[in-house]
Amino acid sequence: MTKQEAHTWINSAEPNNSIIYYTGHLAENRDKVEIRELANTFRIAAQENKIELFQKKIKKGDQSKQPIYEYIARKLKNERSIFKNI
Repeated sequence: MTKQEAHTWINSAEPNNSIIYYTGHLAENRDKVEIRELANTFRIAAQENKIELFQKKIKKGDQSKQPIYEYIARKLKNERSIFKNI
């Protein structure tokens, strides 16, 4: 998935729709510019309360290989304000 595809999904997805935006080990692979930009795009959208982020482990790692995760974004029903109850 490209950064532009991520923006398109974030802005057009229906509420409760989910997308796997990366499969691998994000913390280990962030040295690649494209992966870092993709992760940052989703992180910023989560901070703006447009989506929520979570991950699912799909393969266990060990000393010789890193674990594999699916990184998932879910579109929120309503963009929630963090100041709603203040």
